[in-house]
Amino acid sequence: MDITAVFPAYNEEQSIRSTMDLAVAALRRLCDRFEILIINDASHDETGRIADELAQQYPEIRVLHNQRNLGQGGSIVRGFAEARYEWVIHNAMDYPFDLRDLALLLPYTEKADIVSAARDRYAGYTLSRKAMSWANRMLLGLLFGLKLRDYNFVQLYRKRIWERVRVESKSTAFLTPEAMIRAHDMGFRIVEVVTRYRAREEGVATSGSLRVISHSLRDMFRFWWHRSVVNRRAYFKEAREQRAEARN
Repeated sequence: MDITAVFPAYNEEQSIRSTMDLAVAALRRLCDRFEILIINDASHDETGRIADELAQQYPEIRVLHNQRNLGQGGSIVRGFAEARYEWVIHNAMDYPFDLRDLALLLPYTEKADIVSAARDRYAGYTLSRKAMSWANRMLLGLLFGLKLRDYNFVQLYRKRIWERVRVESKSTAFLTPEAMIRAHDMGFRIVEVVTRYRAREEGVATSGSLRVISHSLRDMFRFWWHRSVVNRRAYFKEAREQRAEARN
């Protein structure tokens, strides 16, 4: 199995070394060939310098430096576009997905185009954040019909999906849901696997902030309006054409 693992990094000087040590060790055991792409998202601390040092230490690591801050979502999209291998996965620098658990996902790659990891628990989440996460999952299932246990953890994709799917969302929280909904509409096969979730131990999480949530809801309803109301016929006609092209 040949895999590219994408790690966005913004002001992650506290965790980047330990995370890369863990990631390289896990992928060396599981993959025939792999690369790790660190996307330094215009960090203000020592993240960029440390990333370059890690690339000297580990030949499997490549570093891309964003000239301006693109956010986690924009960095993931850039990493997928730059990926060299057939399969791509993303992860956060606080290492919520232990790449040793990639072993649970790999058996499904023979029959799936996307293997979506679902968190077994929401460790470290406050009660209010758990409620917002639940509401988000219910809303996504209701609006788009793709029933998943988890839309916002990590996913293992065939790279060709990101060559065909045109994601318009700018918000981190809706980027991967939109990608999976579009891929599902185009006939790509999605399998979900429950895996462990590691709570953040260092730094501050921002994915549950009101700003992130409001941007996600804005993009979600904009996509729903385009897909299901205004351009429904054209959208699904294009999805059918893409599906037919993917099969040929």
